Amino acid sequence: MLANQQAFLSTDQQALEGRMHSDDHDLLRAAEKLAWRDEDDAAALPLPETPQSKGGKLRAERLSPQERVAIAREAANSRWEPAPKAVFGSPDRPIRIGDTKVPCYVLDDGRRVITTAGMTDTLNIARGGSMKKGMSRLELFVSGKLIRSFVSEDLLERVRNPVKFKINRVVAYGFDSDTLIDIAEAVIRADGAGVLQRQQSAIAFQCRLITSSLTRIGLIALIDEATGYQYKRESDELQRILEAYVLPEHRPWTTAIPPDFMKELHRVHGWKHTSNNRGPRYAGTLIRKLIYEKMPSPVLPALDARNPSNEKHRRKYKHHQFLTDKIGLEHFKTQVVSVMTLLRASPDKATFQILLERVFGKQLTLDLGEEKQANSSKAA
Repeated sequence: MLANQQAFLSTDQQALEGRMHSDDHDLLRAAEKLAWRDEDDAAALPLPETPQSKGGKLRAERLSPQERVAIAREAANSRWEPAPKAVFGSPDRPIRIGDTKVPCYVLDDGRRVITTAGMTDTLNIARGGSMKKGMSRLELFVSGKLIRSFVSEDLLERVRNPVKFKINRVVAYGFDSDTLIDIAEAVIRADGAGVLQRQQSAIAFQCRLITSSLTRIGLIALIDEATGYQYKRESDELQRILEAYVLPEHRPWTTAIPPDFMKELHRVHGWKHTSNNRGPRYAGTLIRKLIYEKMPSPVLPALDARNPSNEKHRRKYKHHQFLTDKIGLEHFKTQVVSVMTLLRASPDKATFQILLERVFGKQLTLDLGEEKQANSSKAA
């Protein structure tokens, strides 16, 4: 791509323009504008002078006028062709795989992509050497006769057709994160079969480093952290949980905790049970711990916000009146049944605590102590 763009900066450009039709002049100007990016684009995708870019200039100078026109047309079309946009990521926030800095982005359709240069660098594939016309360095490697039998048709197709996307207004190309893992696994299989050449041992070593240090999910997490997408992802996930569990408004009151649950709770703790289910204030806190805190972590804070306590530490509604029917209330009822089973199996509070730890872990401690006097604002 870089060589194509720099083709329009060669010294014989004036001679070329004399041979073009007017529409080709427009194409060339569009391509020149793409090559001479504005400040925003340059900040998004800097183009430092490298040995590869110098070689690109030399190759550009050898292009025929017809080839230059074709490249100009392709560049101009690519400029305006619809493509997903990179919404997270920047060149100065790459991921690190071993000692390699790998540019990566998250697109507006949720795909995590690694740039083509980042992919070849990560796999330790040299950028120099012989090439075949119309074939990228990565495609040349994976379609080679030594490794081809270890590469699936799907993987080869992905390598042949990289993901086209835009960084600001600049067209870029890359591969989804799974492609890196798939190539690494193919190389390892080829190396295990003893078919790789000695000079490819460095690639095999790098592929083992990739697969030993990264899982597919781990690579996605690494990209999300580097690009800052994890915060957007967590926000979206939080919103999905709340939509699944919490209603925007309360429903009419219905009994959600059966009387038998309260009877068993009072019995196990040695409290006097009354017809209105009222006992020590801590009973409400206990229900909060046993039921609501076992739901996904964002649910209880959302319920507290929807149903705040007043100056007398009382709530206008019951928290379960804000739970959705299919998910929130069903989870609530399932948790009630689970705890009631443990209550019925417990002759006393100490046994109940032991059973709770076996089922829910030691983090759920119900030692009352002074908690009997706990503020009723904790009550559900």
